[in-house]
Amino acid sequence: MKQRTLLLAGLALSALALVLIAIAPADALRAWLAATFLWSGVPIGSLGLLMTIHLTGGRWGHSLPPFLEAGALTLPILALAILPVLAGMTLLYPWIGGGMAGFKGAWLQPLSFVIRTVLLLAGLGLILWTLVTRRWSATALSSIGLIFLAPMTSVVMVDWLVSLDSEFHSSGFGLYAMSIQFTVALMSAIWVLLGRQPERTATLAALTITLVLTWLYLAFTSYFIVWSGDLASVVGWYRARGSGGWGVAIAIAALIEAGAFLALLLRRIRHSAAALRAIAAIMILGKVIEAAWLVLPQGGTMRSLPIALYALAAIGLGLVMVQAQQWLLDRRIAARSPA
Repeated sequence: MKQRTLLLAGLALSALALVLIAIAPADALRAWLAATFLWSGVPIGSLGLLMTIHLTGGRWGHSLPPFLEAGALTLPILALAILPVLAGMTLLYPWIGGGMAGFKGAWLQPLSFVIRTVLLLAGLGLILWTLVTRRWSATALSSIGLIFLAPMTSVVMVDWLVSLDSEFHSSGFGLYAMSIQFTVALMSAIWVLLGRQPERTATLAALTITLVLTWLYLAFTSYFIVWSGDLASVVGWYRARGSGGWGVAIAIAALIEAGAFLALLLRRIRHSAAALRAIAAIMILGKVIEAAWLVLPQGGTMRSLPIALYALAAIGLGLVMVQAQQWLLDRRIAARSPA
């Protein structure tokens, strides 16, 4: 009953966030894009981690697959969530109708933008269906699937996020965005897993440390390369996100990552289900802040309305994703249990 109540609450909040697009179109749609990117980590990151487990094997993947599989099966929710963004592209992306020349002008076209998003979701859906129905070797499929997921997701994340500023470019941004998605996926899986099986703490801390270090490398490398190039048109993207409250926001997100890393160095933390669940929740909060930092500054200086709209969308869509993940997990467990 509680699970159903939370799911209905998430649907209601998500619906309200979408209705508010009619009242504050640009701010509400930008907030919805940030929330959609944030929670895209549940299906996309879960599928990526699931395929990595199938490909590498090992003890670290013994307990996670059912939870990651349930997370990946929320992909249709992501497909529905991105529709308002595709429908309202003219409110978000300044390059629409800009008449840019050369490759950038050919690449940044509304139709090709939509096609790339559809290709990503359709391709991931086909991979997921084949993997779940056991219609092919999981190892072989995971090899092909990861080759598709990594570059295609990277390209689409550049579309969704980087092209908000058509002057900005970063070759490593797609991988950086994927590190956020994979972190959201693992933290969601840890939260659900340890709520049901608190004894299964082995390897989860090590995986979290790995993702923290991956995020640190990719985030810092992108920042360092852009600033070392000293190009005003590109540096402006970071300048907008480093001034005022946005600079404080990303500092808080970074401190959360650093705090989680230091806490996980302690043995008693690594073997405590309650501590790991708390870290998972706090790290998701850090990603909530980081997603806002990536998208909302494109609308100008920090204002309360876009932040409130984002909070509404992020909470609503997050409740839908996490509760759907748990519901799907229950259904799959029941289907595999002997009658």
